[in-house]
Amino acid sequence: MAQSEAHHLQEIYQRLTTDSQRLTQQLAELTATARAMKQQLNGEGHLDLGTFSDQLETFASIEAGNRQIDALNARHDTAVTRLTHAQLLLPQAYFAKLQLDFGDGDAEALYLGKVGYTDENTNDLIYDWRAPVADAYYANRTGATSYQANGRTIPVTVTQRQQFIIDHDQLQQVIDTNAAIGDPLLLDVLASNRSGGLQEITATIQQEQNAIIRESRQPIVLVDGVAGSGKTSVLLQRVAYQLYRHRDSWTPEDILILTPNVAFSRYIRGVLPALGEAEPLSTTYLHLVQSWGRRFGVTIPTTDGNHLAELAKIIQDPLVQTPAGLAPAAYAQSNDRTALLSRMQRAWRWLQAVDRVPEDINQWLDWPAFAQELGLAELTPYDQLYLLLRFTNFQQTTTAALFVDEAQDYAADTWLFLTALYHNADLTIVGDHRQRLTGQAITIADYFDPAQTAVRHLTTSYRATGEITRFFAQFAGDWRTTIQAVQTAGTAPQVLENADLKDVLADLPVTTGQSIGVLTPSPQRATELAAQLPAAQLLTGEGTRTVRPGINIMPLTVAKGLEFDFTVVTDWTAGFYTDDPLGDNRRYVAASRGTKGLILIK
Repeated sequence: MAQSEAHHLQEIYQRLTTDSQRLTQQLAELTATARAMKQQLNGEGHLDLGTFSDQLETFASIEAGNRQIDALNARHDTAVTRLTHAQLLLPQAYFAKLQLDFGDGDAEALYLGKVGYTDENTNDLIYDWRAPVADAYYANRTGATSYQANGRTIPVTVTQRQQFIIDHDQLQQVIDTNAAIGDPLLLDVLASNRSGGLQEITATIQQEQNAIIRESRQPIVLVDGVAGSGKTSVLLQRVAYQLYRHRDSWTPEDILILTPNVAFSRYIRGVLPALGEAEPLSTTYLHLVQSWGRRFGVTIPTTDGNHLAELAKIIQDPLVQTPAGLAPAAYAQSNDRTALLSRMQRAWRWLQAVDRVPEDINQWLDWPAFAQELGLAELTPYDQLYLLLRFTNFQQTTTAALFVDEAQDYAADTWLFLTALYHNADLTIVGDHRQRLTGQAITIADYFDPAQTAVRHLTTSYRATGEITRFFAQFAGDWRTTIQAVQTAGTAPQVLENADLKDVLADLPVTTGQSIGVLTPSPQRATELAAQLPAAQLLTGEGTRTVRPGINIMPLTVAKGLEFDFTVVTDWTAGFYTDDPLGDNRRYVAASRGTKGLILIK
């Protein structure tokens, strides 16, 4: 069996190699042809409009040239895509094989890869992991099952599932996965070093993760998952899946990812290109709000001190007097018993109809006076932007899907703002309610329509060894008895008193290519320690650096979502980690960053 699989790999690898060379040559020839055609069209591009016959001939010639250019562009785009896929598959042509019986008693072999690939007759050589039929693989069982395709349920029997460890044209291992999806491969992947950016998890997606990635019944997906359960990886795989599912209408420009800081954005960069997709836009929430503020002429230095939660309630009540700065005729388009929001939206429509919309929308209302009318001391620029979005009933159409990571750290104003701005977009929101480091807890689901929301939970922790997982679970509150560890026991975490950080770091059993995360309670403490360790790099929330091999020093707020081979937590018994009610949350986050070793310094 292994010999036949090795032979099959050689055939596929040879085809990918040959196709890469041929497509590279084809693109060079298409470029040369396009250049020559452009020169020819420029030479013949004079307009002869003397007679009606001359005009027809001239326009026909232009149209023929345009058709030639369109044909060349189509051939070029097809070749580029195919070459990109071939080169992406060369290091690992596929990672799994399915034997499927569609009811005729003749099992068919399907190979799954990061992207799909066909021969010259469009026969599938490799199936994209996002294809509907691949769901039968991630269902995590052999025997009778089914998958959804084109609105139909396709019954099928899985007679065999295998995973492969492949290095270019070398088949290194064949793993039968009849009991569970690639447990040996999963453990091997989990044991790898944590340096550089986040890695894609296509080959080791688990059943509960797959259900979230492929969720398509509801436009809003809320994921609450324990530390190390792969929430960020699932989010990014879902981005890739959504781009595949909507490939006829969506592009990466239609996707927006909200991340907690710039360092985290850097950390996840590269995952989607590894899956054959271009990098979508990612930004922090503050930068997002500031960019929308600029569109409305509002400068927003901060989102602190806002009144969005109060405003969301106030605008649902009537306001008898005409808002300061608004033309009385506009407000008179509705009666005094109508909610302020509805009256203002109607007033805006009337101003548009009579062409009386202010040139500077931010000057539409007298904000200080309007604040007094609403019973507030002031309306911050952030408040003003929120009200402008609601009062104008602004419809944003540039983002088809919004993905939010580390959602537990966002306050009520975030969800009020996002639901107002992105109410036409699909939403995927992931977080861990026990990883909230500051502020008051809220229930995110309360801000969305239950009929349009799918709520999912991830309770298996894959990141760390069993010893580390059991250690951080004690600080996980209601997750404590829920968290399940996958990895073996490993080395027990150490709690040291009055230890010297330099000595601790020197004694770590670190090998080349491994990463160490030194976590501190504050940015000031991180800066102080970085000055004492010249070989270390300092990670900040707004910096562009991300995890690298060696020593990485950062405050806990920056470490969220990141992972390291070894983690050293300083000031373990300081008030930051012991105060009520967030101390345990912080300990839970800090202790769950390491994968192989954990040391806590009192």
